[in-house]
Amino acid sequence: MCGRASQRHVSRYEKYIAYWEMPDETIERNNLRPTEPAWIVARRGDGLIRTLEGRWWCQWDGARQFETKFPTFNARVETMHQKKLWSDLLKKGQRCLFPIDSFYEWPIKGRGVSPVEIFVQGREPFALAGLWSRYFENGQTRYSFTTFTTEPNEFMRPIHEKAMPVILNSTDQQRLWLEAGDEDLLRPYDGEMEAEQLSDTLEKMHPDENRKY
Repeated sequence: MCGRASQRHVSRYEKYIAYWEMPDETIERNNLRPTEPAWIVARRGDGLIRTLEGRWWCQWDGARQFETKFPTFNARVETMHQKKLWSDLLKKGQRCLFPIDSFYEWPIKGRGVSPVEIFVQGREPFALAGLWSRYFENGQTRYSFTTFTTEPNEFMRPIHEKAMPVILNSTDQQRLWLEAGDEDLLRPYDGEMEAEQLSDTLEKMHPDENRKY
């Protein structure tokens, strides 16, 4: 699965992320956690594609409040058509990209354990495939999203034996997901990857982010 990520070098996304539009204001994120706001590239049902801010915990489309009762920050590819939340968004064509620089996993579980940071080869920005929804907060329209997970590839299996995020590394793949919703793209990543064992926990390495979000 994928439960932590970074949106660190946002100024580079225009080169690596299809349809990316640089927001007026961005904040470097090293420890982006579920429920927190992040930048995504979202396709509306009418085909319009735009960059917007959404919270990483997908809500029922049209919900009148933000809830975290059930974990909806990841959507399993193998069951996406059986889950009403995901099947409804798929039918509406509400697909998105979650541009990131890296994500984190914990091969060894436990409180206070440092994670492994995972990159595509070359440590260039890439995108995770996902779905987005619209909800309302104090009468204002807000957005939320989920990212797809699937079976781990050979690189990821020793790190997380059950799942990995769906990585769309090329802008051609990203466009195909946004524009056509090609579900053949929702598969284990077949490119080269890199990993780095961090020396401490994310909370200790990036304490300012804990206070802000």
